[in-house]
Amino acid sequence: MNQEIKLIKNKFYILEGLYNLGIVIFSATIYLYLENIGYTLSEISLFISLFWLISFVTEIPSGMISDSFGRRNTMLLSCLIRAAGLLFLFISEGELIYLILGAVLTSIGETLKSGTLDSWLVESVNKINSDEQLDKIFSMNGIIGKTLGMAGGFIGAQFLGNINLSYPIITGAVLLCITAIFVASFLKNENTKVKEKLQFNKVYKEFFNSFSEGIRYFRKNKSFSYLVVSFLPLTIILAGPSNQWQLFFQGENKSIITGYLWIFIGLMSIIGTWFIGRLPQLEKKRMNILIINVIVNSISIAVLTMIESYIAAFALFLVHVFITAGDEIIRITALHKNIKNENRATIISFYYTLEAIFTIVGLVLVGVLSDYFNMNIAWFTCALLGFVIALPTMILAKKRGQAL
Repeated sequence: MNQEIKLIKNKFYILEGLYNLGIVIFSATIYLYLENIGYTLSEISLFISLFWLISFVTEIPSGMISDSFGRRNTMLLSCLIRAAGLLFLFISEGELIYLILGAVLTSIGETLKSGTLDSWLVESVNKINSDEQLDKIFSMNGIIGKTLGMAGGFIGAQFLGNINLSYPIITGAVLLCITAIFVASFLKNENTKVKEKLQFNKVYKEFFNSFSEGIRYFRKNKSFSYLVVSFLPLTIILAGPSNQWQLFFQGENKSIITGYLWIFIGLMSIIGTWFIGRLPQLEKKRMNILIINVIVNSISIAVLTMIESYIAAFALFLVHVFITAGDEIIRITALHKNIKNENRATIISFYYTLEAIFTIVGLVLVGVLSDYFNMNIAWFTCALLGFVIALPTMILAKKRGQAL
């Protein structure tokens, strides 16, 4: 391998690794921390909802910001803004304004990073050898990311979290600041020249044009519209388990145990992803598998909220993780199979926009129900509601849609 490309590749791995470590270090304890400093379950759901909402709004111009201000400057902003968001959470003592600032800043930091470092890698490598196999670099980065994700989450919870739940938060902020130093050292300004003046009105005008195109395609292509409608209720089913699992399974334990749970969740997610790709005749059975997944997912979540055995409940949760990991791959494949349009990215973005809206609705619902009743009732209600909506719409999509 060309030594210059090897150097670029290693820089990419280091930056990605440090940045992701700064995030995963608190990933297994963030909701425990927020509850510990006085936030209610509905306020914690507000934090997640705001993160999604701001991501939805800022994801649109983030690519143009990166193109206009350069990869280096955008990555520096991402690291520092996200670190600032964590600092607001660190100094917070249950004040809602700090929670809002934390959600907004961490979300902006996330969207600024989205695609920026990848673009730097591709541009840098292509200048040396346009035939370089980038998929191998991204594949290796994925392996490193999953490994660091499990290790970082475990260390943050079992070591730092058991000392003080605020330590993983401040450690994440420090790691992001360290990442910023490496960004300043590794990335050069001359590799990311300003292309044009940033015009936000132009960006959002293009967004609304793309959204309108998505609506038109949704109306004209019935198979695609049936799929989209049938897929969206899943976000309601997953609203509780995906976001409150730390609070649910930590329970009354005095010492933090979510680091151990994080390892099991990570492994089950990897196994689920691996398994779904090896199912025989997956192409012909895709919709049948999706219907079975919704049934098993909903039943697993509903049952685990009603049984007293902690081990049995967590085992059912792992079934949910396994199903969801493979389910995500099948869904996005099914959508792509039913897009007969050259503007594929626009149509998929339209779906993700709708998914984000439904996710926010699910988060608000599960947060309110958790506060007024408890998490068991909230999870059960959302699982039942999502199932009642999803199953008939998926059966309709199978009957009236094209081959999936």
